[in-house]
Amino acid sequence: MTVAPAKTKKAKGARVVVSVVEPDDVVRKVLTEHMTDLDDVLTSYADVAEFTRSTDPSVPGVIVFGPSEAPADVISGIGRLTAHRGGSGVVMVVFDLTAEVLQHALRAGVDDVVAVSAEDSELMDAITRASARVLERQPAPPLAAAPPPPAGGSSPGRVVTVFCTKGGTGKSVVATNLAVALAKRTIQPVVLVDADLQFGDVALMLQLQPVHTVVEAVQAHDRLDGTMLENLLLRHPASGLLVLAAPTEPSSADQIGRADLTRILSILRERCAYVIVDTSANFGEITLAALEASDEILVMAGLDVMSLKSARVGLQTMRVLGIPFSRVKFVLNRANTRVGLTEADAERALQLKVDAALPSDILVAESVNRGVPVVSSAPKSKFARSIEDLADTLVATASAPAESQQAK
Repeated sequence: MTVAPAKTKKAKGARVVVSVVEPDDVVRKVLTEHMTDLDDVLTSYADVAEFTRSTDPSVPGVIVFGPSEAPADVISGIGRLTAHRGGSGVVMVVFDLTAEVLQHALRAGVDDVVAVSAEDSELMDAITRASARVLERQPAPPLAAAPPPPAGGSSPGRVVTVFCTKGGTGKSVVATNLAVALAKRTIQPVVLVDADLQFGDVALMLQLQPVHTVVEAVQAHDRLDGTMLENLLLRHPASGLLVLAAPTEPSSADQIGRADLTRILSILRERCAYVIVDTSANFGEITLAALEASDEILVMAGLDVMSLKSARVGLQTMRVLGIPFSRVKFVLNRANTRVGLTEADAERALQLKVDAALPSDILVAESVNRGVPVVSSAPKSKFARSIEDLADTLVATASAPAESQQAK
């Protein structure tokens, strides 16, 4: 390995214990020296027995096995170790990284395998990824109990649905970034619900492993309550955002009906400040359930004829269904794209003013590939600032009814 360690950025507050297990004193010292820039707590042990005696199994951690012990011996003992430490991640460092070693390691539950000859950054990245997965597997923080109704009426959370009738408009990107932005604005829980049941990729965009999905909530039937639902939510370590993931198998979408989503949203809104719903690009039963339950509907479109036509048809359908247009906000994505149409053209086409104009930015595509929302990775970018402005608008809208009620 090279001498200079690479600095690895970690989310504030997202820390685990990284333990190096290596029998050779010299190799163990070298390994720990290469990790001195980790933001996590770093410890080292000569063998598994010492590690087991000295550490608390309830504390989330990543175990880095050094290269001195034969990979087959390490792999054979990992299953027994992780069985008693379900919250642990494992990274192996080996002298000779072969396809066979990698295959056996991954099957045994190892998060990553790194060769001794690799750059320090590769080892640091492997530990960071394992740490993130460990934090994802931790139980989500309890949802706040529904507050007692204030004088003059109750004050449930707000359901905000992001919707468009054409794919490729950036709907999931906006929903994800908006949810993270709102999570920063309240100490109460904020939940992002992926209601694109066949092709939802919200969990992927946040680098979350969907160990639980909306399918389990539906299968609970009458047993489903706030406590059970909170145990099915994934937690995004960097922001505290909670996520109810879409099914991992598209065929599972058939198990979920309109009444199921309505009930889930009802439970969440009584316990959360905001429930953001990412929908599919159609008017199916699930999408209709989300639209009807929403306090705010963000209708998205881009500066192209097909997108604007689809948005107009969507708005006409909503009018036929009796969904109040007072709930609708028009979000124009890639608003600075020069394609012969302007923001004014879009407003005329939809007969709506643009409530939020989001600029096109290469940072958006980069953030999707990295699995880090733009509002976190590039908070000073124009796109992030536009999302923050939209979040501020939603917060102001949410507080307006409460202030009006108190004035009465």
